[in-house]
Amino acid sequence: MKQNIKKLSKNEKKFLISLLEDGSKTDAQISREIGVSKSTAYRIRKDLEKEKIIIEYIPIIDLDKMGVEAFFVLMFQWTAFKDQKLTNKMLSELKKDPHVIFLGNGEGSEGLTTCIFLGFKNLSEYNTYLKKFRSKYEDFLGKTVSLLIPSKEIIKHDFTDMVKYILGGESR
Repeated sequence: MKQNIKKLSKNEKKFLISLLEDGSKTDAQISREIGVSKSTAYRIRKDLEKEKIIIEYIPIIDLDKMGVEAFFVLMFQWTAFKDQKLTNKMLSELKKDPHVIFLGNGEGSEGLTTCIFLGFKNLSEYNTYLKKFRSKYEDFLGKTVSLLIPSKEIIKHDFTDMVKYILGGESR
């Protein structure tokens, strides 16, 4: 990521910061805001898409208003990394799982390797899911740590400030 940031022009950074403030802004609106022509704003957008800096345009939905009442952070030690086929199958299944919001592998304390952030309509749905997950993968899970978060306790769920900070813009 640092390599891409170093290549960004001042106008590209301004464009991204403006787009982060409101993803529905048109190129014309952004061009007025950052002081470039509409054609320049259009070119910047296309370049950022081509370079895969902008990868998607998606709305941010208030999950609480959609009926998602419980979030669950699950961190565990996956003990079957040597079995690449099994590992790829597990990760592929989790990537397609509609409950999975975030999925990542890394190196954590006490041997933890995998982190999943999940969302559920209610505690019952979460309980059923967790039982199935444990049953399916119990032979390949080492230490498991979890945290249940009621939707009303989500304090921040936005990476906009981080990206603005990286771009050299103001953070809130």
